[in-house]
Amino acid sequence: MFTAYALPLFSFPLSTAGAGVSVGLLLVLYAVSGHWREWRQISARPWAIPLALLIGWTLLGLLWTTDMFFGMKVAEATSYGILAFIGATLPWKTRWIKLLIRLFLSGLLINEFLAAMMTWGVFPWKNTGGMNYTGFCGHIFLSLAIAHALLWLTWDFRKQWNFPRWVNVLVGLLLFAQLLVIPGRSGQLLLVILLPIAIWMLYPGRWRYWMIMAFSLAVIGLLAIPYIRSYFMLGVQGLLSFNLSHAAIYSSWGIRLLAMIGGVMMFLAHPFFGVGTGDFYPVILKMQAAHQIPETPDFVMNAAANSYISEAASLGVVGLGLFLWFLWSLGREMWRSRDLPQNWFALTYFAIYVIGGLFDGLSWGYADAITIALMAGLPLYQRSVIELSGLSAP
Repeated sequence: MFTAYALPLFSFPLSTAGAGVSVGLLLVLYAVSGHWREWRQISARPWAIPLALLIGWTLLGLLWTTDMFFGMKVAEATSYGILAFIGATLPWKTRWIKLLIRLFLSGLLINEFLAAMMTWGVFPWKNTGGMNYTGFCGHIFLSLAIAHALLWLTWDFRKQWNFPRWVNVLVGLLLFAQLLVIPGRSGQLLLVILLPIAIWMLYPGRWRYWMIMAFSLAVIGLLAIPYIRSYFMLGVQGLLSFNLSHAAIYSSWGIRLLAMIGGVMMFLAHPFFGVGTGDFYPVILKMQAAHQIPETPDFVMNAAANSYISEAASLGVVGLGLFLWFLWSLGREMWRSRDLPQNWFALTYFAIYVIGGLFDGLSWGYADAITIALMAGLPLYQRSVIELSGLSAP
């Protein structure tokens, strides 16, 4: 049961089809296991009500969509929240949490080995999207997953809960090297933002200053490398050159900003109900046909490249409110017991999900929708700890 729960995290770097099979296997095993009889435990989780309402409102939004194909894809991504409810009923033990994290790291390392062999021509397969060192994984999700792994290893390096320090250092160096050479600015940017915060939270005294200084110097040193500097400046140039009126949009940042602008315009036109679940793309096409925003004939813009604008555009203020309520409830539960290993593991991904959602549509992403649900289903709520603290309160 717990291996099946962890298999999607293992499979995503290697095969989205494998992750889908893993989810199916999890559902079958869960039905057979009888753990669903503990459904009353779900009520103890603060995110349960907003998540259930968000799933329901998303399904209700299919009633006023004009594109059922994209609508079903959005509804499917949201409905993966059922995995959170499954996790909330399972009898978790420490060894199962260790297994989950080890499988997560193993999937990334296996993909890195395969990616290197494919890039060097040892194996006949091609990297996803023709991008070197990505292996079988999309470069954006891979960069986010590696950032998540590095943030976890920062905790385990101090605690030595899952691995001894030398293993954490070795795994961290391997994954960091891959992050440097793949075109994954999303994960790279998030690591630069979140790693100093993680160090500040985890390491006491002067160690935090020295480690943050060392990390800052390493970032500066990496920018001195021509390949990395040129890649970074490509993103900066795309952001600075964006001009909506002159249709200067054909860069990674340009496409993102155009999608966000389109999403805001949809929300302002349909503030309460939104345009409907999955109707983002058809409405964008109508706006482009009316010359309200520039056309992007080679790009399918089915989300706003921003989780919050996507929810607001499609499901209105009600959908956005439910989404934010779910995130607040989940984040608060993670934060309260952040010293626990499963909470730190979930909290670091949660930070990536929340901040990364400002420039990527993670809420509807297949892998990200499943991952945030799996994180929510971990035993973040510690009844015994809360009861003891309540009894000792004045």
